[in-house]
Amino acid sequence: MLLVLMTLVGCRDMFIREIDFEGETEPEMLVLTSTLEVGQSPEIRVSHSFFFNRTDKRPDDWITDAQLTLRINSQTYTLAYRDSGFYSNPSIQPLAPRDTVQVVATHPKYATATAQQILPGQIKAKVASYELQSGWLVFDLDLDAYQGNPDDVIAIHAAGQLKALYMLTNPVTWNMDILYSSDIIFAQAQNPEAEGYYGIMNGGLLYFPASLLKQPRRIRLFLDSYIMHYESLDWYKNIQISALEVYVMAYTQAVYRFDQSQRSYDAKYLPAPSGLPTEDENFMLEIMEELQAMLGEQEPKMVYSNVDGGLGVVAGCSSSVFSYVSP
Repeated sequence: MLLVLMTLVGCRDMFIREIDFEGETEPEMLVLTSTLEVGQSPEIRVSHSFFFNRTDKRPDDWITDAQLTLRINSQTYTLAYRDSGFYSNPSIQPLAPRDTVQVVATHPKYATATAQQILPGQIKAKVASYELQSGWLVFDLDLDAYQGNPDDVIAIHAAGQLKALYMLTNPVTWNMDILYSSDIIFAQAQNPEAEGYYGIMNGGLLYFPASLLKQPRRIRLFLDSYIMHYESLDWYKNIQISALEVYVMAYTQAVYRFDQSQRSYDAKYLPAPSGLPTEDENFMLEIMEELQAMLGEQEPKMVYSNVDGGLGVVAGCSSSVFSYVSP
């Protein structure tokens, strides 16, 4: 029942507390969610918690009449309700690296909720090169030294697409959505690992601590497609890269911890890159699948929050994007 109440996580200047859940008598609390992004004007979404079996409540039951105050460094602003639970103020200038942002939300029906973040530094990265190697879409990523908070995290997301002729005549495309790297830097965070490679499936994020980016660094990564685990490249001709997108983000701890708390066992499982020898059977995976079938999707998880007096997660982010699409 703790899971269905709310699974949330904290970040920089975070406190972690266990919530003494009292069932249907548990008081409802304000829930604040926001990713404060460098270069963007801030917006905060406000809802409230409720007992899971309430038929008169919905997850998108937004609070539209809260009083929201935002303090950025020494300047204070009032936010107004816009739509879909979001509060904003168009007069606020885009957020800058290392800004200190404090959010205060009040409402007559709920306790006052507050949160604070120191925004990450601006992350700077570029794709130095990319090419096909035996069906892998390999690319080198150059990152500048990071000037932000040492307890921030760096996250990398990538996705690609290949096009080819199948059986000489049929044009096909397939997605590359499993991201791998053998760089030891990824051993410093909780990333799935297989056969000496760190990786993530289904368009997820690979993490490493920002404190390891004190100097410029080049990281080699590659994208793979699960289709290559059961089909031969011999069936395809004229294989070409048709798209590649790479996102590099600097996050406060909130995003990393939230992602880790949300990862199921399946999300932690990583197949070895295609073309490498693997075990024919993974008996632990089979056992976990049987347990999941018996127990359903329920899995106890810690409830984290960096919202004092309420629930939620208020995080900070900066990003750098590379995108290639063939003509």
